[in-house]
Formats: sequence, structure tokens, C-alpha cells
Amino acid sequence: MDSLDIKLISALRTDGRRSVSHLAKDLEVSRATVRSRMERLMEDGEIIGFTAVLRDDWRDLPIRALTLIEIAGRNTEPVTRKLSAMTEVRAIHTTNGRWDLILEIATQDLEAFDEVLNRIRLIDGISGSETNLLLTTRKGPAVPDTLSET
Repeated sequence: MDSLDIKLISALRTDGRRSVSHLAKDLEVSRATVRSRMERLMEDGEIIGFTAVLRDDWRDLPIRALTLIEIAGRNTEPVTRKLSAMTEVRAIHTTNGRWDLILEIATQDLEAFDEVLNRIRLIDGISGSETNLLLTTRKGPAVPDTLSET
């Protein structure tokens, strides 16, 4: 991956729906170059997909957190199945070190958040947890300015 690939990926992270023409103009290269770079990055597995950021994710679920989970014994699969069934758990990541899983959680208010944490702590096989509320997102998916107007 060279500097142009990195710039292209950065532009796509900011707006994954940006047209090839706009990307080419921003990167000061031809449309054919952008198209071939994107195809190669996808074929190489560097870009594995595109996603949509929903307004409701930011407006209706403003309480967001990361929860670190420690699992006792060989309970990873049953714990992961139970966590996957919880709609408030937006993503589950395996990791190394002291913690076994990292959860991304989103709720509409602190009361709902507290209830989710209590349900998580009651799952058999979870031996410990630590939760950090996300206060401000300084780098992440672009959020339309119109959200503040609605």
C-alpha cells in the first residue's frame, strides 16, 4: 500500500459513498486510477466492505460505551451467543491480554444502559467486566450537520 492508497482509504472512511469523480478530483488523479486502486484494494482484502451510518445511531442511541469482558474457563461461545442476542450490543470483538471480549454498546439513555450492564453481568461464564462510556467522538464516521437541526 502506498501513500495514494492510504489517502484513498482515508477519503472513503470519511464518506464511503463519494463518487469516483469526486475522489479523483480530491486526490488529483484520474478516475481510472481511483477505480483501479479501489478494485485492487478490495481484491487484496484491504477494503472488506462499506457501511451506512444511520442517523438514529447518533440521535436515538446517544449513550455509547465499550465494555471489556473477562470469561471464566471455556465459556466464550455460550457467552458470545447470549451477548449476540442483545440488541444493545452493537459489536463483539475478541482480543488478547486480560480481557477476552470487547463489546460496543449503545442505548437511548442511562437507565437503559444500566439495565443492559446488569443483564450482561448476570450471564453465566462472565467473571469480570469494565465499562467506559464514550463521551465525544473526535474521529469516526461523518455525522451530517442536519442532525443538530432535527
